[in-house]
Amino acid sequence: MTRLLSTFPAITKRRHEVLPCILASIIGVLAAEAQTDDFEREPILYSKSVPNDPVASWQDRLEKKALRFDQQSERAFVEDVLQELGVPVESQVLVYSKTSLQIDGISPRRPRAIYFSEEAYVGWVQGGDIEIISMDPNLGPIFYRMTVPQPKANHPPRVIRSRDCLSCHEGSRTDHVPGMLVRSVRSDIRGFPLFSAGTYLSDDTSPIAERWGGWYVTGSNGGSRHMGNLIYEESNDPNPRVIKDMGRALTNLNDVIETRPYLTNTSDIVALMVLEHQSSMHNALTKANFTTRRMLHHHRELAKYWDEDGDRWSETTQRVISSQADHLLRKMLFHGEFELESWGVEGDPAFQTAFQRNARRTSNNRSLKDFDLLSHLFEHRLSYMIYSRSFEALPAEVKSLFYERLFAALDDPKAFEFSQHLSSKEANRIKEILLETKDDLPTT
Repeated sequence: MTRLLSTFPAITKRRHEVLPCILASIIGVLAAEAQTDDFEREPILYSKSVPNDPVASWQDRLEKKALRFDQQSERAFVEDVLQELGVPVESQVLVYSKTSLQIDGISPRRPRAIYFSEEAYVGWVQGGDIEIISMDPNLGPIFYRMTVPQPKANHPPRVIRSRDCLSCHEGSRTDHVPGMLVRSVRSDIRGFPLFSAGTYLSDDTSPIAERWGGWYVTGSNGGSRHMGNLIYEESNDPNPRVIKDMGRALTNLNDVIETRPYLTNTSDIVALMVLEHQSSMHNALTKANFTTRRMLHHHRELAKYWDEDGDRWSETTQRVISSQADHLLRKMLFHGEFELESWGVEGDPAFQTAFQRNARRTSNNRSLKDFDLLSHLFEHRLSYMIYSRSFEALPAEVKSLFYERLFAALDDPKAFEFSQHLSSKEANRIKEILLETKDDLPTT
């Protein structure tokens, strides 16, 4: 916006004379900056800002030997990294499609392992680097690559912030903010995606029939066959032939791959569903944060120019922030969630137990982390991500609107398009959980 203001004609502040020139200047500058990511400009400055995420201080601590990881083996090293980040081993999911920067190390015989918590995502390719996405409450996901030292090496591992990851993790698929994505692709015997057959981005609105192509899936589901555990013939055909089907209801992967190098022998179906929801939820939170801050910054800069009160929002500012609050509500309330078919899904209890260890529970033992798994992922359809640092750090302007509309919807869910899928009983249960477990609720 500073650049925009510098283009304005310094002739007068009479609006009827200046406004046409302002509009022409804005259009010209926006066209010139069309290739510059919004989040790299004021007030976000994504790459220039010093992050405050769980990994940010690691390099200094490693060099000072204040942080040590077990270097006796690659497996032990990964376990220590997960423990330091508070990421449960049981969250392991395995992807065999070559949809990572480390494509040479990924194949159906040696898939890439992904682990996650509410604040971090860890990707591990055997013999390669560890990829970490660590959540900063104001900057969103920060991408790191971490070297894995040779066993008993005397030098510490290196952790570097990686810009290369944004080649995949920023764009239209992440709503033009740095973000996460879960892709479903058909893969050949070497793990190469068959793009001619189409790809899908998966979240909780996706039909099961379109999910998990290129992923191993343990556990089972009723209804449609998912795309996991399938190998396709290498072809440019939009409907390639399946040449290997490892099964749709695997208990573990012991008979499919060599599982001993991995931390568990599963790639759990419920963990995959939680990963899909959480990553898309993180993207929505980052979008709401960045968009609100940019709109307020633009508004205040213009208010300075016109010698006006910067705290009085323009109609455009109100409309944009309001739309972000509504988008968050839809994501948080699982609007448009795909209804599970038949008897739902059944996964490994180990992941569900690990996932619920930090659940905030009411006096009658209810939590937003309670699973349903019959018709929906969760029993109480308000996302547990409302407790995340990313939600806590939202600008007050968008968070207050979100809360105002959320509680109006919980009081009368049928009155709003984004909450009509909730029954009054479910809405009341959600409200009770919030009132007992959330600290920053509005007082009125």
